[in-house]
Amino acid sequence: MMKRYPKLVSLLAGIFIWGIAASCDAAAYYNTIEQSSGPSKQIKSATEFKVKPMDFSAINPKDLGYNTVEEWNADRKDIPKAFVDSFPILLKEAGMESKKVIAIKRDEPVSKGIVVDVAVKNIILKWNYFSGQPDEYVCNVSFTDAASGQKLFTAIINVNSRAGNPYAQAWGMGFSGRLQTAAYNIAWVLTKIMIQGKIEPADY
Repeated sequence: MMKRYPKLVSLLAGIFIWGIAASCDAAAYYNTIEQSSGPSKQIKSATEFKVKPMDFSAINPKDLGYNTVEEWNADRKDIPKAFVDSFPILLKEAGMESKKVIAIKRDEPVSKGIVVDVAVKNIILKWNYFSGQPDEYVCNVSFTDAASGQKLFTAIINVNSRAGNPYAQAWGMGFSGRLQTAAYNIAWVLTKIMIQGKIEPADY
């Protein structure tokens, strides 16, 4: 029984920490830094979105504590699939299954639909055992009409790795796990834009 006790204390501590964090701004899943003025009617009415893989080219793995690029690539190898697989789930939950998301390559030519692009410009490491705070991902987001090349929506959004499970967030989740959670949260933000043509300032 004694061997189980520290784990139980850690679980209770994690839930307690989560409760504190939930009362602070850090508990928001995202914060909108800036965005296009007004919702895009074209995005709201669109039914086909071509989503590029997330662009991490601005990230220096050494800034995240990686010794080699290979280690960084190993930790994010599952991100493209996790990112793309999130959209059908999120659209179904929102009751917007009429909207279709198609994964494309970053350099793939597209002639119809709306092209969705996310570039992660900065990853701010904030997680630690005691605070349970999520990491933050500063993302440049754009929705572009494929036929005309016109930018329909642009934004800078700070999305974090907050998990719905307080135990996972406050205890035991490695960076690769938090990265996958962030990918899901980024897909969720994009889904909201697909539905609304804009994004709210923040969501808790």
